Amino acid sequence: MSHNSYPPLDLNVDHEISLIDILRFFKSAWKAIAIFGLTGMALSIAYLAMTPNQYEASVQIAMAQIGAANNNNNNNNNNSPLGVNIEEPALLISRLSSPTSFTPEAIAACGLQEQANAGVSLSKSIKLTPAKGVASVVELKTFGGTPKSAQDCALGVFELIKTTQAQIVAPYIEEAKVKLADDEDRLQKAKDLVARSDKSGAAVGASYLSTRDEIRYLLDEITALKNILTSNQNRATRMVAPIYASDMPIAPKKRMALAAGLFSGLFLGLLLALARQLVLKLKSASGGVL
Repeated sequence: MSHNSYPPLDLNVDHEISLIDILRFFKSAWKAIAIFGLTGMALSIAYLAMTPNQYEASVQIAMAQIGAANNNNNNNNNNSPLGVNIEEPALLISRLSSPTSFTPEAIAACGLQEQANAGVSLSKSIKLTPAKGVASVVELKTFGGTPKSAQDCALGVFELIKTTQAQIVAPYIEEAKVKLADDEDRLQKAKDLVARSDKSGAAVGASYLSTRDEIRYLLDEITALKNILTSNQNRATRMVAPIYASDMPIAPKKRMALAAGLFSGLFLGLLLALARQLVLKLKSASGGVL
């Protein structure tokens, strides 16, 4: 038996492999196993050298809201002192999963303008999740080759969300403006009627009382409509905090890649050593015929 061959273990059914047999095997095979382990690490290092770093940027985004008229019978859980969400987080997440939701500006901000099917790539690369415990906030995560590119992508997607939610609320704002102008005109006519009645000293009748009730109703409605219009800008889509982009890459994971390369190489070396020993044992059992 040569110096580099592995001492064959007795594979007879009635023979148990002893600890000494195992130690002898590793003593003769450790060089081959170590070489494969180092080769696996070398391949991992080459992989890390060729794979570009990937950085992550994250930001929490509060949904645009609109003031709601007071309604004591409204039990909608989405109502809050700040208003009602223009778009629910789940709906936003579903909308941005479609490639057609992304504008050329958002695609360019993420550096994908030269890529085919850029909308598909962007919809799969960003991550949008509802914030835990908050019904009006989503967390956005974007990725890039540098911290700045990841941050620019997050800003571009945020601007897209802000613009589209402003477009969603625009018809309601216009409707509120038209309604407000009509109510103010009705209020002025009702006030003029009451003023003329007061000057003439006419007896208080059903028509007079009805007009006074209408004035109170119109005042309440005008207040609610003005609240919607004046609060629209303050309740636009906004960042809860500035965009955060770490200087540490999230991929590739160096420690994991090196460990995987090392242990894969060691395992492969061990398998090959065992396979070689099995071949030697079969040759020995067949009298060298194989």
